[in-house]
Parts: sequence; structure tokens; C-alpha cells
Amino acid sequence: MFAALGIGAYLLAMVVTMPASVLFRNAAWRSGVAGTIWRGEVGLAGGSRFEWRMAPLRSLLSLGFAADWKAVGPNTDLGGRMLARPGGRMVLDHVSGRADGALLAARQPNLPFTCDLTMQVEMERIVVGGGSGRVVEGKAMSDPGSCRAKTGGGAASAVPALILTADHIGDKTTLRIAPATQRRRVLVDAVLEEDGTLDLGVTPEGAAALPFLGIPGGSRIKGAM
Repeated sequence: MFAALGIGAYLLAMVVTMPASVLFRNAAWRSGVAGTIWRGEVGLAGGSRFEWRMAPLRSLLSLGFAADWKAVGPNTDLGGRMLARPGGRMVLDHVSGRADGALLAARQPNLPFTCDLTMQVEMERIVVGGGSGRVVEGKAMSDPGSCRAKTGGGAASAVPALILTADHIGDKTTLRIAPATQRRRVLVDAVLEEDGTLDLGVTPEGAAALPFLGIPGGSRIKGAM
């Protein structure tokens, strides 16, 4: 047992001295990368940066890459814990702080809209990638702002303060978006299965309040997250 731990510690010491660029390949959302796997940072399009410090004991016990992280930048001060497992599985725990809408656009460039707003995030757990077991638990609240569709050349739409709630019960996560001051007035609802299947619906009120989504009111779409 001690021999195995010694070998594991030796391999870990070799890995953590690798440059941070091993973790973050060149991509449109990346503006630069520095440091090592042990401690490094990557610049994000829009002016923010993502920093991390590896947690070696958590990494050994979980057989993955565990770290404490934070994202800082314009209107952004967000942090938490992460665990990356083989096969592309990523677990984020205790994510809290403030984030600018540009941070979402940088990490999810395929979204059909962009937003100029800030969000207060309190997510207990987010699990994505690596087969089944997708989970989202927590909430996020946005300040009033504006969003616009990326195509069509339309004007930006004013967006009131919104709240997103995510509750994981059984093998499903239920997500709802509503005005922060009228939380029973659901604009968007979705069900996320653990295999990554997402069933999303927009109410007629949601389509009127959030036209940049480009989804007719009363309709539902299914896809993979």
C-alpha cells in the first residue's frame, strides 16, 4: 500500500510540473495561458482570467485532477472547487460569486445570443461530460441588463432581473427561469436527464420577455447538454 502511494506521489510530482498549456489548448475563448498544472492561469476573451491551484490530496483520493479555482475580471469574482476525471467528466462544487455575462459568452461561444449583464451565482454542484450523471444544483440571479441575438441584426432587448433555480431530485434536474420579483411566473423551464438529454420549454410570457432566445412561446425543444 505504501509503495503504491509512493509511486502515485512520484507520478503526481512529475505531472504537476508540466506547463498549464497541456490543460488548455489554443481556442477562440483563450487569450493566453501561464504557469503549470500545479498553479496557473488562462486568459479568457472579454478580459477575465481563470486561475487555479491544484489540491494534491484531493487529486490522489479522487483519482483525478482536483483544484481550487477562481475567475476574476470586469464585474467578475467567482470561485469554487473542481475535479476533472478521465473521459472528460468535470465536477464543480461550491461555486459562488459574481460573474459578467461576457464570461458565459467566452465559455459557451455557440449560444445564439450575447448578454450585457452581471449574475450572482450560488451553485452547490455542477457535473458535466464523461457519460451519464449530469447534475446541476443551486441558483443564479442576474441584475437588469440587455441581450441580443447574434444573427438577424436586431436591437438588444432589455432584460429584467432574473433568477435561475436548479433542483436535482432522483435522476433529473429541473431548471426554471423567472423574474426575480415574480418567482412563480416561469419564463423558461427545462428538465436535464443524467445522460445529458435536455428538454427545454419557453412559455408565451417567456418568448415575449426574452425574444433573443428565438424560440416560439409554448414550444419545447430537446437536445444534448
